[in-house]
Amino acid sequence: MTRQLTDRYREAKLIAMAAIELSGEARAAMIASAVGDDEDLDREVRWMIDAIESSHTAPMPGDQMQTADLSGHDAQAAAPRHYRLLRRLGEGGMGTVYLAERTDGDFVQQVALKLLQASAEGSPVLLERFTRERQMLARLEHPGIAHLLDGGVLTDGKPFLAMEYVEGERIDAWCERHGADLRERVLLFLKVCAAVEYAHRNLIIHRDIKPANILVTEYGEPKLLDFGIARIIDEQADVAATATGAHVLTLAYASPEQIERQPLTTAADVYSLGVVLYQLVSGRRPFQHLVTPHLLTNAIIGGAVVAPSRAAKTATREPDSAKAPGFPVPADIDAIVLKTLRRHAAERYATVGELVADLRRFLARHPVHARRGVRLYRMRRFVQRNRWPLAAASVLLIAVLAGLGSSLYALGQARTQQQLAERRQQQLERIVHFQQSMFDSVDIDAMGHAIKRDQERQLAAMLSTAKGASARDKSAVEEMQRTFAGISATDTARNVLDTYVVTHALDSLDAAFADAPKLAADMRQSLARVLINIGSYPHAVAELRKVLAARETATPADAQARLSAQVDLAVALYRKGELGAAAQLFEQSSGEASSLPLAAPLRVAAEAGRARVLAAQGHLQQALALQQQLYKQLEPLLPATDAGVMELRQDLVTTLIGLGMRDEARKQAEALVALDRSKLGPEHPETLKAMVVLAKLLHYRHEYEKSLALAREVAVIRERRLGADHPETLSAQNMVATDQVYLAQDPAAFAQAHALLDRVVAARERRLGPDHPDTMASLTVMVRLLSKQGHFADDPATAQGFYAKAIALERRILASHERMLGPDHPHTLMAHGSLASLMNAAGQYKRALAEAELTLAGQRRVLGNEHPIIFGTLTLIGDINSDAGNWKAARDAYRQALEGREKLLGPRDAHTIESASRLHYALAELGAERAAQGVRQQYLDPVIAMNPANLNASMRSVRDEAIRMLTP
Repeated sequence: MTRQLTDRYREAKLIAMAAIELSGEARAAMIASAVGDDEDLDREVRWMIDAIESSHTAPMPGDQMQTADLSGHDAQAAAPRHYRLLRRLGEGGMGTVYLAERTDGDFVQQVALKLLQASAEGSPVLLERFTRERQMLARLEHPGIAHLLDGGVLTDGKPFLAMEYVEGERIDAWCERHGADLRERVLLFLKVCAAVEYAHRNLIIHRDIKPANILVTEYGEPKLLDFGIARIIDEQADVAATATGAHVLTLAYASPEQIERQPLTTAADVYSLGVVLYQLVSGRRPFQHLVTPHLLTNAIIGGAVVAPSRAAKTATREPDSAKAPGFPVPADIDAIVLKTLRRHAAERYATVGELVADLRRFLARHPVHARRGVRLYRMRRFVQRNRWPLAAASVLLIAVLAGLGSSLYALGQARTQQQLAERRQQQLERIVHFQQSMFDSVDIDAMGHAIKRDQERQLAAMLSTAKGASARDKSAVEEMQRTFAGISATDTARNVLDTYVVTHALDSLDAAFADAPKLAADMRQSLARVLINIGSYPHAVAELRKVLAARETATPADAQARLSAQVDLAVALYRKGELGAAAQLFEQSSGEASSLPLAAPLRVAAEAGRARVLAAQGHLQQALALQQQLYKQLEPLLPATDAGVMELRQDLVTTLIGLGMRDEARKQAEALVALDRSKLGPEHPETLKAMVVLAKLLHYRHEYEKSLALAREVAVIRERRLGADHPETLSAQNMVATDQVYLAQDPAAFAQAHALLDRVVAARERRLGPDHPDTMASLTVMVRLLSKQGHFADDPATAQGFYAKAIALERRILASHERMLGPDHPHTLMAHGSLASLMNAAGQYKRALAEAELTLAGQRRVLGNEHPIIFGTLTLIGDINSDAGNWKAARDAYRQALEGREKLLGPRDAHTIESASRLHYALAELGAERAAQGVRQQYLDPVIAMNPANLNASMRSVRDEAIRMLTP
């Protein structure tokens, strides 16, 4: 049957395309001659001609619809669902969409109800397509796509779809009304791309992307609509069947392959996205001046597209110039848009993700791939991003390179002094060590601010000499001052040190020491350690791999030098987030270092690093045993201020926190911070590391205010000394954002936490990668923030929106953990628990309970029955059962949590009181008044009697909850 419909549709298409060029009686005669007595074919042809002629442009405001308006009527589905049609929202090639109100008893919901038009009901192909739209929408669940709520057949036999009602404005109109600048339009367009990319990942091509199908809500979030002619990528449809849909969509946004009835790929949607972006940045479509379908079709197939920048200038000169954006279109955007609109699909971006990546490069002022290969352009983009730092660094660069060149020259000369080889070797090694210590001791903060002060003096001089200059020249100088003020001096200095000093030296090594590979390896390893210290981990890994390869092929072999390179590489891999590779190298290094003395720095580094990676992989008990054994061995041999011992103690505190041994962890952490401050100074890197560990511990103990103060102190120092994007700075800022999230109670506090967290997430994704453990940690805090915003939302719809975003983000985190860490890692299990909590908040009780029970089983298997997290998961199971009305199951879970927390944490701990208040509530619901009264007297009354002024934020919250539970 489907094949017959396809053949008929193909025949109808051929007739319609021939008749479209005629008009009046000539068209009617031609159609009559072609269809003969076949009334069905005649109906298909005439419908198709109407669709083609109406598809070139969207209806203008005020145009009259030809379909009868059903507003005010009722629609009854075959199942017990009743819809009241309120008003017509719009009309397409095969369906009419109404704002409808679904009423089922006390349940009322507004939806967008799509009904098949009467004229389309005569087309079996359209009826089949309408059914397929429902199937496709059911596969899609994305915040940027209007999702399917219901579907089926009404009692009168008319098929319908009930979709999420999006109250918004066309994306082009929204941008025009809000006066959005270029950056705002690109950022909004990127959200549309995310929705399209999600559909592609689910093997669905939209095929009708246009502004009318992209609505922007009052919150500025775009929604992609109308999958009426979408197609599953891997379904086995022939070319003609695919082509039939091509002319039902809006012709002005169709790709050449759609018009030519070729097999479609995701490249068709890339083309349509390009047309939308063209319109957003220039105020008009690529071929808007062509007014007939025939001319427009030829132009699209011809592929000669005018650059958006030229189109924007044309729009400004035309009568409807109000539609032209008030900003210039840069050459990078021209290149990106024109690449999406290439005539051949293979010449466009291969995926929507590649388009997104290029747009993000444009926003970050990096070279875009659409203009790849133009050296002068790439150099200009680099200079635009760094023009003042480059100018400022020139004097410093010459001085540093001169010094480094002298060192390299001295080393080269030394090779000629064969008679003093041994003595000179010792001198060279001292130079290498001195060079590294020189780089390590560089005060990045002072270096950056010296550059900035020098430039400020130059700008001040320019201003003083510009008194007689024109207003335009003065404005240019002042603009340079403002631009320069926004540049991070510390980041500038670090980039200069990496790019122009360390990298320059590394590039020169092979040629300068071609006959002395051992010396070259020594120098390279020394410089790689500098890269680790300034946070350039990928670069450090690449250089250390070269060092290790050189050590392994060296003759004669130097086992200790090779072991040193191996340990350094393991450290760099760990910092980069490649835990598996780091674990393997540390394991190998520990075995090889076992022959060294116990206190040898290499042995300490290898064994401590092995334990550190085991903890990061979730093997906490094994890591703790190794760390305690190593510390016991080293304590009598090394001073407390030894760098290896201090780092080992920090690792030990972190492991104790992970195992829930928080009293012991706090005693160790506070002693370590005090020791670091007294022996090393308040701003020493080791002191700051210890302070962050203590802040994390205070957070886990619900002392959020103290944790926040400590984390802020570290963040300020690190940003000043290391720069805003250094991994160590981001670690401290992430701790600040975490405490802010847990303390936030109002929209202003949420916004402050959101701003900082967005910056940390973006920086970590850019520097460390989307799957790095640190990136995942920041995204986990973002989930917590979205969940809290949902909890404090004023209306259910807003709350559900926050929960939906949180659930989607948590699924991403869970997938990453399962892929990178494995299903039994504590982080993976915590992600399952977080997902369960979010599902419960969203009312998905059955799915939430399944996730929570899976979490509990895994945590008991991995962590044992006495870990604090076990009792948190039991409390979550109690909450889910409580919200679902299963009070007996809730009571049992709360009771287990209370018994475990009291035993582990004591009767007055905030967690213990939390479990007691919830158990009291469950007992009261079950009518067990005597048992409830006992819980109240033992746990709740003493807490309620406390003075709230003397409690921290967490304990005040627990006290408030206890009072709320006891309030009738």
